[in-house]
Amino acid sequence: MSYYENLVVCYFSGTGNSLSAVNWIKENADKQNLKTQLCSIEKKETTDLSAINGKTLVGFCYPTHGFIAPWIVLKYLWKFPKIKNADAFFLNTRGGAILYKLSIPGLSGLAQWFSIFLFLLKGYGIKGSLPLDMAHSWISFFPPINKAGINRITKNCNRIVNKMCDKMFSGKIYLRYNIWLSLPIDIALTPIIFLYVFGGRFVLAKTLFASYGCNTCRLCEENCPVQAIVIKDNRPYWKITCESCMRCMNICPKKSIQSWVTRMALITYLLMVLGLALFKIDANLLFFIISCLFFPIYWIIFWSLRIKFVNIIFTFTSLTKLWGRYIAPGITLKNLKRKNL
Repeated sequence: MSYYENLVVCYFSGTGNSLSAVNWIKENADKQNLKTQLCSIEKKETTDLSAINGKTLVGFCYPTHGFIAPWIVLKYLWKFPKIKNADAFFLNTRGGAILYKLSIPGLSGLAQWFSIFLFLLKGYGIKGSLPLDMAHSWISFFPPINKAGINRITKNCNRIVNKMCDKMFSGKIYLRYNIWLSLPIDIALTPIIFLYVFGGRFVLAKTLFASYGCNTCRLCEENCPVQAIVIKDNRPYWKITCESCMRCMNICPKKSIQSWVTRMALITYLLMVLGLALFKIDANLLFFIISCLFFPIYWIIFWSLRIKFVNIIFTFTSLTKLWGRYIAPGITLKNLKRKNL
């Protein structure tokens, strides 16, 4: 018999990791005969908790971007209503990896702690906290894990989520031990988090481009969770509101969306070395100036890619051209379409 009568789960998912966790939570809730509501954060869906009778548990499931919840999630959490006598839990997926047979956990930064403290201030009781090390999906930086590794990680994560549900639904508190183990590192990441939230995420939004294989099917534009993709000159164009959730890159049927983030890092390094050698300027100020330059550089690159020869060079010098794509096991393209979330 469940301690709660109602369960509300609000979620955001780029490539299906958080959505997988939501599905596992719902399966456990159905076994307990909980009245369950799922709210899509990208659709800005909410529920009127004041109209729900009985003890209610509210959960939030989301990925970790820049060691914190995505901006769209942060805004949603901030505006979420203050409800008395309701409990909350938080589950953030983060990039897990496999090194030989060793599982490597990701890092949460403030993805858990910001949410926990915010909801304590709102008057919620905190019933659960789970950083979940699902297989990473940020293939702009790293190649995806092999299928066997992904399945192993997913099976382990399913087991952990089931354990969390058993605890919470019985009225007990579940705080995963890894939120304490990584706390010193999470605190040390705070400066990087600020840089990401107030600058880095805008630069990263300009690292994606459509290769010559793009057939303008508009699948990326139609299913971008924050409507950050528009079609210009029959090609996808990424606005600075992009969350770098990787959905577009991973659902593209032609695998034509690539990233030039590695070359961006190389260009930044070379410009930093050159700038510091030629000018008496503070390194932080120079880095800021160089970061701002990437916006006009992206505009120039976008229009240059109309020339097929230039596009081919950019495409075949992108590591993402060589790498596979990732959608969480059990999740399909249909599940990630905005109209179905």
